[in-house]
Amino acid sequence: MAARRVERTVTTTTTPGGRQTRATSRMAEGGEEVVVVKQGMGLGDAMGIVTFLLLIAAIVLTDYMLGKHYGSGLFFKP
Repeated sequence: MAARRVERTVTTTTTPGGRQTRATSRMAEGGEEVVVVKQGMGLGDAMGIVTFLLLIAAIVLTDYMLGKHYGSGLFFKP
């Protein structure tokens, strides 16, 4: 779900005597809404993919070792 961020700025005006008048908000004038869209892969997704690839590599290397040294590998047999 996209998060919405609304910018609110408050402006003050001063009179010639140096006195500040009441602050007004630009939201009352119909301010613009800024929609922030998150794109790309998050850290959790990247860690899941890396973990999956390392698991597959470990299984293949273990099978290679079993096939080369003991002759009982599933994919690598002498």
